[in-house]
Amino acid sequence: MDLSFLGIANNPITVFSQTDKAAYLQNPDDIDDGIRELVDAINAIPVFFSMSACQGFLIEEERDDHCPETYVDFYVIDEQYQLARMLLGSLASKFGASIDCKVVYEADFDITAADEIVANGMVKLRHSIELYELPPELMKTTYQEMVDHIRKFGAAVK
Repeated sequence: MDLSFLGIANNPITVFSQTDKAAYLQNPDDIDDGIRELVDAINAIPVFFSMSACQGFLIEEERDDHCPETYVDFYVIDEQYQLARMLLGSLASKFGASIDCKVVYEADFDITAADEIVANGMVKLRHSIELYELPPELMKTTYQEMVDHIRKFGAAVK
């Protein structure tokens, strides 16, 4: 397809690889313990890898030490976007108003030797699962159901 009318020569979507996954996941200590199980379920799916997560309000006695939101954001490897759409769609369908699933188109960038951020014209597709706060016991069971759902999804697509 001729994309010249858009002012670009090629598809601007960044394509991630297994090498990117390894680089993003090289420091597992960066993951909040309270959301680690959900992050691990995402990362166990070969074509997904987490890039940002926060346990937020999952653990009541630790909530002041974390951001106010509970979420996992992830990227997709080798353009397997249909799998991400199926996962997000199945989660939104099953968990309804207790979850928000979305895809964000964000500018990709390079970091220069001088630690400057320079847009490179590419776009990263950030897939996001955000949990809404529920009463503590319901939150605990809903969270575990989400983890189990993602694990079953991962087993089915392997």
